[in-house]
Amino acid sequence: MSDAGRIGKRTVWVDVAKFLAILAVMTDHTEGILYESSDVAYFSYYSVSLFIIVMGITTMWSYSRNSESLAKKVRNKCIGMIRPYVIATVIYCIFMYKSFDLEAVIYHLIRFNATGAFYYVLLYIQLVLISPVLFCIFEKTKGKKWGIAVEAASFVIVICISSWTTNHSNILGVYGGGGKLFGGTYLILLYLGMWVGKYYGKISVKTVPAGILAAIMLCCTIAWWRFIANDKCQIDLRFPFGEGFNPPGISLGLYAVLMALMLYFLETALLSHPDGIPMKIMEAFAFLGKHTLYIFLYHRFILDIVIPYISAVSGIVIWNVWIKRIIYFLFMTGGSMLLEYILTHVRKAVSLTSHPSSPLP
Repeated sequence: MSDAGRIGKRTVWVDVAKFLAILAVMTDHTEGILYESSDVAYFSYYSVSLFIIVMGITTMWSYSRNSESLAKKVRNKCIGMIRPYVIATVIYCIFMYKSFDLEAVIYHLIRFNATGAFYYVLLYIQLVLISPVLFCIFEKTKGKKWGIAVEAASFVIVICISSWTTNHSNILGVYGGGGKLFGGTYLILLYLGMWVGKYYGKISVKTVPAGILAAIMLCCTIAWWRFIANDKCQIDLRFPFGEGFNPPGISLGLYAVLMALMLYFLETALLSHPDGIPMKIMEAFAFLGKHTLYIFLYHRFILDIVIPYISAVSGIVIWNVWIKRIIYFLFMTGGSMLLEYILTHVRKAVSLTSHPSSPLP
C-alpha cells in the first residue's frame, strides 16, 4: 500500500491503543477504591505515554494531508480540546461548590485542576503548538539522502531539550507534564510518534512474522511491567529525566513503546482474517477508543460525584469486588459517553439557534 493510502486509512490498533490508554487512566484513578495492589497501579502507568505516542502518529498523518492549512489544523485541534474542557470545568465547579462561582471557574480553568486529570489538557495544547515545528523538520528531510541522519540528530536535540524542561521549567504549578514547557519528556514521545507516522507506509510485515513479533512484544511488555513494579522506577534516577513518573522517564516511556508495538503487530497479524472474532473484538475496542476525550473529561465526575450520590440515595452496597469493578468501569465509560451524546446534541441545538438558516432582516 502506498504512503498516502496508509496515511489516509485509519488503523484499528491506534483506536485500540487509545481505549487501552483511557482504561489504564481509569484503573490508575480507582486505586484505593477498587484495588490496593501497587502492581496493578504500575500496570496502568503506560497510559498517558501511550496517548502521546499515538498523538504523534495521528498528528503526522493529519499534517501530511493537504486538506487545509497547518495553522487551521492546529487551531482546530486546540479548539477541539479547549471547548469541551471549559464546559467540563464549569460542570465540575457547579457540583463542587454547589453553585455557579465564576471566580472559582476561572481559577480552575487557568490552573487546570478542577480534577486531577485535567493537567493533560495543558499538556495536549502545548504539544499541539510545538508539533508544527517537528513536522517541518520531517518535511525538510523528505526525500533527502541525509534525511534520516538529520531526523536522528533532531531526536537527540529533542531529548536534550526535554531533559532540561523536565527539570527546569514550571507552568502555574500544574501537575505533571502539563506544568512543564512543551510537556517535558512527553515531547520525546511526540517526536517518536511523528517519526513512526512518517515512515508508517513503508513498514511491511507479513502475517506470520507479525504474529510472532506480537507474542514477543507481549512477553516483553509483561516482563517490563514486572521489572518497573519491582524497581519502582528507581532506574530513572540514573537518567536526567526527573523522577520518571510524570513526565515519564525510561521506565514508563519504554513501557508505552512496547505496548504500541504489541498492538501494531497484533493488528497486522489479524488482518489476514478481518472477519475473525479476534479482529471483531479489536474493532469493538476501537469504537470505544474514538470516545476517549469525553471518557477522560468525565470519568472522575462519574467516579467522585455520580456513583457516591447514587450509592448514598439508594443505600446499595456492593460487597463482591469484581461486580463492583465491572459496575464502576461500566458507569465511568457508559456515563461519559452518555454525557458526550447529550452535550454534543445540546451544542448542535445551540449552534442552530444562534445561526438560523433563514435569519430575520
